[in-house]
Amino acid sequence: MSNLTAELLGSISVDEMWKHLEKLCEWDRSTGTEGELAAVDYVRSVLESYGLPVTVHEYRAYISHPIKGGLEVEIGGEKQTIAAKTRAFSANTPAEGVSGALVSIQGGKNMFKADNAVNLISPETVGGKIVISESGSRGSMLAAKNAGALGYIHMWPSDEDVIHEGIVTPVWGTPTPESAGNIPNFPIISIKHNDGVRLREALEKGTVNATLHSVTKTGWVNVKMPVTEIAGKEDDFVLVAGHIDSWHYGATDNATGNVSCLELARVLKQHQSQLRRGVRIAWWVGHSTGRYSGSTWYADNHWDELDANCVAYINIDSPGSLGATDYSEVTAVPETAALVTDAVVELTGQTPHIDRPMRAGDQSFWGVGLPSLFMLLSNRPEGQRAAVGGCGMGWWWHAEEDLVDKADRDVLLKDTKIYAHALLRLTQDEVLPLDLDAQVADLKQQVSAIAQEAGSHIDLSSVTANLDTLGGELAKIKSMAPGKANEAIKTVSHALTALSFTYGDRFDHDPAMPLPAFPTLDGAKKLAKLDPESNDYGFLFNRLIRNRNMVNHEIKRAIAACQA
Repeated sequence: MSNLTAELLGSISVDEMWKHLEKLCEWDRSTGTEGELAAVDYVRSVLESYGLPVTVHEYRAYISHPIKGGLEVEIGGEKQTIAAKTRAFSANTPAEGVSGALVSIQGGKNMFKADNAVNLISPETVGGKIVISESGSRGSMLAAKNAGALGYIHMWPSDEDVIHEGIVTPVWGTPTPESAGNIPNFPIISIKHNDGVRLREALEKGTVNATLHSVTKTGWVNVKMPVTEIAGKEDDFVLVAGHIDSWHYGATDNATGNVSCLELARVLKQHQSQLRRGVRIAWWVGHSTGRYSGSTWYADNHWDELDANCVAYINIDSPGSLGATDYSEVTAVPETAALVTDAVVELTGQTPHIDRPMRAGDQSFWGVGLPSLFMLLSNRPEGQRAAVGGCGMGWWWHAEEDLVDKADRDVLLKDTKIYAHALLRLTQDEVLPLDLDAQVADLKQQVSAIAQEAGSHIDLSSVTANLDTLGGELAKIKSMAPGKANEAIKTVSHALTALSFTYGDRFDHDPAMPLPAFPTLDGAKKLAKLDPESNDYGFLFNRLIRNRNMVNHEIKRAIAACQA
């Protein structure tokens, strides 16, 4: 550990963070509300008290607030009311609701990844009915809508006695004319797991009729979003951020992340004269009710400078949760995996398994090409986790119960030090500590798996050959002067990140749906399962040829950067 790292980590104060945590948790911080505006103003005032400049960006966001959901069922002639909540971007129902027979679709336990439910949904199975399923995948919901279902009831996969808030649109950020039609136009509500089990038991005995209610308020909202910068000696910078909006008071999702960002800003300011690269810190809005609206807006409106000067993105979401002492699984991309591992081992003694990032949680910068570190970090131990997407896997995620008592001082301090440890490597190493060899090796493995499944249906040997060439050319970066080496590293990293994590359009945003590795070529796996004489085969083959051209072009651009 360098002297600067040791000194900076020793300066991090949990008392300072806790003071801000208690203040932020005085407000319900849903986007566009007075509570969020108060929180934004508070962050601004704290940063200014630290002597930092603050830019408060203002823009119009397309936001959906859930107002009320309801569910009545008729079982054996008896009417019952079941507690329910609607979701952001759910369609509104008429005052009398939407009525129909229930149909059960079995789903998986992980609501954030694709499961087999989508394969069980068809016009024959769900048309004209109301679906009940533990599958929370947007893919399942869209499939049900397209198959003619009247509505969708998501029964939570784990059995905690709360109903979690959520959002159902797969459109990442503010919609475009091309994507707006993918916003669900039918009602989607949530119920507790045990209530869903009872309804399924009733279905086994006969028909269950249901009436579903949904009221949401969806439209344009004027929002404010604070960003600060601690400039370094060089123009390059690391982007650090977490969302400031929340469901309800959101202590561990994400007020703990907000105060971690504030504390990083404070201690970095104290050591600013020593920083080689700068640090830009943002507090995103529109995460929960706008499908990552704030980070998407920032990517769109700062694309050029992010591409030219941003070296990495540290995503801070849900640190410091009660009892979250397990660091066995931590998220990073291949070129940042070693950084993340070193930080976790140094500060916890645990060696994490590095998980590939999901298409979720303000990961809005893969199109730009930014390598990312973290999102979620510490978790509760196995056996103490709910089927949730944050709060250390605590059952209070996206619920009214996420209050200050769900935060843990020791875990918050440790998590913030882990972020700082990795951050300082990115700011201080003379040559950027991004493992391009690991990034190329990962892509080669992905292409090999795709080619094996595609067989003779498409030739991907040119992609493999270009990746082999790139792997050999990376050694030339080591002999470059540091400034030139860093420019090459950024170019290679940005090009390959976009290939590995997007469908290839660097200026747009893929849906908030699970993405395969190497999305632009993954469709080749389907060719062997299609009739070569069919339209589906021909159309997909044509798309893949174009995608292969784009992939090879980007890899050759990376090769050229190594040879410059």
